[in-house]
Amino acid sequence: MNRSAAFLAMLFALFLATLPLFAAEPACLDCHPDKKEGKTVHPAIEMGCSSCHVGNHQGEKPSPKLTAAVPDLCFTCHDKAAFEKKSVHTPVAGGMCTSCHNPHSSKNAKLLTALPPDLCFTCHDKSMFTKKTVHPPVKDGQCTYCHSPHASDHPSVLTQPLADLCATCHDQQTSGRHVMAAFSASDTHPVKGKPDPSRSGRELSCTSCHNPHASERKKLFASEEKSPGNLCLLCHKKIMVRP
Repeated sequence: MNRSAAFLAMLFALFLATLPLFAAEPACLDCHPDKKEGKTVHPAIEMGCSSCHVGNHQGEKPSPKLTAAVPDLCFTCHDKAAFEKKSVHTPVAGGMCTSCHNPHSSKNAKLLTALPPDLCFTCHDKSMFTKKTVHPPVKDGQCTYCHSPHASDHPSVLTQPLADLCATCHDQQTSGRHVMAAFSASDTHPVKGKPDPSRSGRELSCTSCHNPHASERKKLFASEEKSPGNLCLLCHKKIMVRP
């Protein structure tokens, strides 16, 4: 073999060595074209089926084996720290990634199996969010504006501390003056930084008086009692209420 032929043979060998490992796989998409037909396609599809699946699945049911169990398989690409904060969404804690995300492709953004709030209602009771008075973000299906779908360092997987979150839309209520408006224009009511007398172990906050999702009462008042005065009685047990 002359020097030129040997050089070409070496180049060809190097070319074969650099081909993706999954190039030797069967043409999976020839049989499963739907795995890449959605509006949003999982980037792992371009990495090859063997990045998540192992073995020849012909005759196997219901699907080829995974290289690792979910969610550990997902964490080979996704930063695990982002899912291990103080407050973790229950499906995330249970490793139920595919309950909300299609692992191949989807017609929805972020590979969601359905869009919020319908996706959220697969676990959360819809009747709790469709009462007489509904918080506008809830009505618009903006669940993830207030809640992280995965994990958060704040209670109830909130995207911010509660007082700061409410203030993003209700900045005029942060002084607490709105609570005392019917009594005295100069007086204010605490809206944070105090213990909640009606909820042991919790801080006095906007949700002490208002349901953040929906209520049968106006202004999202949390108390289901018919008399508005009873809302104050949740904390102030000894005040006089006029008939």
